[in-house]
Amino acid sequence: MLALTHPDIAARMTALPSGLFPIRPDGKLSLAIKASKEALIAIREHGGFAVYVVPVPARDGVAISLVTAFFDDADEPLVIRTPLFGDETPSIETVALLTGEELDIYLFDDLGWERMSYRCRIEDPGSYFRTGPDIRLAPFTRENSRVILSFLAEWFGLRTPLDDSQAIRVRLSEELWPSDQAILDLREPPNKYLGSDGFVMSALERDETRPGFHQERDIAALFRRFLSPEQVILNPFRRGSDREYADLVCATQSTVIVIQAKDSPTDARAMARSLGRKRRASQAQLKAALGQITGAFRYTDRGEPVPLTCKGDDIDLYVNGRALLGLAVIKEIFPTQAEDIFSAIERSRSAGRKLAILDFPALSTFVHHFPDEDRFVAELGLYTDQMIASETWIPAKAFLNERLPRI
Repeated sequence: MLALTHPDIAARMTALPSGLFPIRPDGKLSLAIKASKEALIAIREHGGFAVYVVPVPARDGVAISLVTAFFDDADEPLVIRTPLFGDETPSIETVALLTGEELDIYLFDDLGWERMSYRCRIEDPGSYFRTGPDIRLAPFTRENSRVILSFLAEWFGLRTPLDDSQAIRVRLSEELWPSDQAILDLREPPNKYLGSDGFVMSALERDETRPGFHQERDIAALFRRFLSPEQVILNPFRRGSDREYADLVCATQSTVIVIQAKDSPTDARAMARSLGRKRRASQAQLKAALGQITGAFRYTDRGEPVPLTCKGDDIDLYVNGRALLGLAVIKEIFPTQAEDIFSAIERSRSAGRKLAILDFPALSTFVHHFPDEDRFVAELGLYTDQMIASETWIPAKAFLNERLPRI
């Protein structure tokens, strides 16, 4: 486990966004993958994952880049898009790893916890690495990165059965470290905030008993990357009531963020559910989160200060002219929810309220790239402003692709 044997590598993974990252534990070129818990479970349950080597049109022919697919669903798998650039060592090392016969992989979740590690076989039934005339990588520019990411998304959505059959298969062979583990996190920085237990017990799988309990603490840890302990409140209640005010409150200098988080079980059984059932669950989560945010806004409107209680201690929340932002965080957003999400944001804007709706991977990406309270709030505002201007929902990845082409 790299946290024990190579803490420098493990610490670096915490600071990185989702993606593929060549690493060298003990000098051996290996691959670290940082992805959602759902993607990691899909790897384990399916015994591996697929890598599509995509020829991208370039000025003098084609240059290749990658889409890595984790098949939680046969038709719409979870994916990581990876632009490759010839003037960057990680890109060249990634190609070297995927053109070999064997590969060691280390799998990290959104928060940077190493969950599994395997020695793998690489099977290439006919990818562009084998069938293309040569391997060419584009030079890095921000524009190249933006164009390649957009092309990869479109290409993967239109891929054919032939493309599927030619994808590289990375097959799990043996564990490098036991994966049936839970992590007890006693570190002060991520676990010090109002309402914290002072520790977190984290496991890859989350059953039906209380998946939201864990997600709320994951979100608190994300915000603690740039907020002080006093700015994060977990599970505050309306004073004198058994009704929760919000799952979390994060108070910046300019904005009070009222967060409602909704999660689903994360285990093999839940992953095997049909896409239709997952969509229905996501829609129910969205409806519940929006209803609770509306209730929190109404309670806030009663006047200053907002009387709250957290773990038996009274807290007076002063909005003091700051903006009030409702943030709904659900497990996964589907394109079929576009109209409902846009309508909710538009209604909120018409009522003079600010509202943002993200799934957990998008929230994690926003926090990673905007780890500053003013920038984080500003980028969320810009994201919703663009939706209002275009009169349609915009996927967070599409927005971030324009703002930060290296995502």
